[in-house]
Amino acid sequence: MPPVARRLGIIDLGSNSARLLVAEYTPGHSFRFVAVLSRRVRLSEGMGAGNVLSAAAMARAVDTLARFRRYCEAHGARIVAVATAAARDAVNRREFLAQARAAAGVRLRVLDGEDEAQLGSLAVMNGLGMRDGIVLDVGGGSAEVSRLSRGRFVRGVALPLGAVRLTESHLSHADPVRQVDAVRLEAHIGETLDTVPWMRLGRGARLAGVGGTVRALAAIDRLDRGYPLELSHGYELERSRLDRLIGRLRALPVSKRARAVPGLPSDRADIILAGAMVVAAAMRRAGADRLWVCRDGLREGIFYREFLRPAQPPVFENLREFSVLNLARRHGGDTPEAARTAEAALGLFDALRATGKFGLGAAEREWLWAAARLCAIGRAVDHMDEGRHAAYLILNSGLPGYSHRESALVALTCRFASAGTPKLGAYDHLCATGDAGRLLRLAALLRAAAGLASSAMLASGPGLRVRVTADSVRVGTQAGAGAHGRPVWQASPAFINDDLFVRVFRRAIEVRTEG
Repeated sequence: MPPVARRLGIIDLGSNSARLLVAEYTPGHSFRFVAVLSRRVRLSEGMGAGNVLSAAAMARAVDTLARFRRYCEAHGARIVAVATAAARDAVNRREFLAQARAAAGVRLRVLDGEDEAQLGSLAVMNGLGMRDGIVLDVGGGSAEVSRLSRGRFVRGVALPLGAVRLTESHLSHADPVRQVDAVRLEAHIGETLDTVPWMRLGRGARLAGVGGTVRALAAIDRLDRGYPLELSHGYELERSRLDRLIGRLRALPVSKRARAVPGLPSDRADIILAGAMVVAAAMRRAGADRLWVCRDGLREGIFYREFLRPAQPPVFENLREFSVLNLARRHGGDTPEAARTAEAALGLFDALRATGKFGLGAAEREWLWAAARLCAIGRAVDHMDEGRHAAYLILNSGLPGYSHRESALVALTCRFASAGTPKLGAYDHLCATGDAGRLLRLAALLRAAAGLASSAMLASGPGLRVRVTADSVRVGTQAGAGAHGRPVWQASPAFINDDLFVRVFRRAIEVRTEG
């Protein structure tokens, strides 16, 4: 990354947890999240029908806010602090806000329901690239439902369907949960969701999920399936699998849930069932058989608004392109060499695609570009086996806007960019029919492009001239000096013609000097 221009600490005081997100960023250019702290405060615990924050809950929250403030000050981060449902509903809200300011030195802004819904929607639009659909954010005290259309927030509403709230009101009478209590809660959730008449998906629209409950459900399902990626962001949770999980949770006492259900955090064991029931009911109400999981939430929504300022709406114009370049910038890979590699790769791709013989389309072209721009980021770990390191960084960081299948193909293209026989391996069941062949072609193109990128052709000026014949791929290079008048190395055909390229495309590359 370039020198950090700004640091921002975003505090989100929810009904269940308090969270701090610290971001380093250069506005509109690049960013990274450098710290994510979380502490369970259960601010809404014991509020009851009177909506009174208890002294103990307020004390826990104020202590956590003070800790977060000191952390931000130590790291030179400006603070933005917000509070949601518990503070919003509390009749003693003013007293609590005064305590937070006096004792913790934090000025909290209490979000109304629509503000909270809109910030969650910004996170989904900028984190997943969703433009049309419904966003569900399940918190401790409330659940927000939002509608997106053509990349804009249309409307949103906060509903009293938080996981802590529902657990205390409906599921605290017996352990394990009684059938009658579960049935009553299910009916209550359904009746509440029915008050949102626009909560129905149209053609091509999707349902996205945000919040700690959704992330926990995704983590549980990933482990249960043996999913090859350790990414919840972009994961698709099937309603049929969620229904089965709810059945398991209902049969377990709270004390045994975390041990019996891998992936379930112990501090969510008591409230996960109520949250899962809200998610399942929302999927039925929206007519969705899958929930698209978003790692980002309210805090990231606040960040994106700051990062993209003054854009309105604050949404990336091309999330997929930005995701690739931001990952490259974070790991020192946004270099002239990477740009030359991408230019060479796309030049070869376009010439071969024009023959109509190799099954190369627009999607493959974008994946190749992404891999070419990212193949050098592995050097941030070590220059030896940089392709494997690059693949690791891609698969564990994720590429917002790309599906898991696409991210795997981009990562594997980098993995085999210099050596080895390209294969899908553990990611086979993420991929589609024909992806093994696509990976071969993409890796072959990237290997050849890496050799061409260091030649006089690309070092001395733009413009790639490629012509495909019956038995060769002829590449025209420029003679002379490279950048700043320095001599450049002319790649030899033997260096460029990896066996993989010749085997896949049945042609050798011929490099010819022009001018």
